[in-house]
Amino acid sequence: MTERAKKTHIKEVERIINHLMEDWMDNEGENLDRYFYDHVVMIEAGTNNRIMGVDNVLENYLLFIEDAKITDYKITDLFVELVEDTAIGYFTYRIKYEMDDTKFDESNTEILVFRKQENNWQIIWRTQLLGE
Repeated sequence: MTERAKKTHIKEVERIINHLMEDWMDNEGENLDRYFYDHVVMIEAGTNNRIMGVDNVLENYLLFIEDAKITDYKITDLFVELVEDTAIGYFTYRIKYEMDDTKFDESNTEILVFRKQENNWQIIWRTQLLGE
């Protein structure tokens, strides 16, 4: 792969991450499945619990949106590394939200592993690392 092609793929994955977060924040649940591989695996934040399959992962995203009133969300750092048909997106974000009359202000890290499937990058693994 040429350096130019690599940069193009990295920019594409960065764009996908930003669009995923925008769709999630806008409560566009019907748009989220396009980002995930059918057999995606997610490690639930703060646990060793594995959530497997696109339907279960989407349910996790949507339950949070239903339960929380998000007041601010911002990706603060985003790095993408590319190895052939696999891309690793590593980013930190700050989120402010309210749930059950409690306000939260968190800085966390997320790792998304993408695989190129039929000319589309899809998430095959998601891990969240809780921060402050």
